[in-house]
Amino acid sequence: MKDTDDSLGATRYRPISRRRRLLIFLLAVATAITVVLTLLYPPHGVKRVKAPVAEPARCADGRGSDCVGGTAQVIVAPVPASAASR
Repeated sequence: MKDTDDSLGATRYRPISRRRRLLIFLLAVATAITVVLTLLYPPHGVKRVKAPVAEPARCADGRGSDCVGGTAQVIVAPVPASAASR
């Protein structure tokens, strides 16, 4: 029995057996389950971010430093003489 059609040289369609279809279906289901479980429970776990440390108090009572939103001391370097003369 030949698998080709004499006039066109094309191969005849041979349907996949039930056993092979079942194997393909089971492999697809197992792959889908593996992907979903990997997304839900990633390997090595997820690194949790530690809880933030308590914020320093906001500036109150006229304070200007050591609080959130306070001023910072900035040291300004003197301008070099060559840049000042331009």
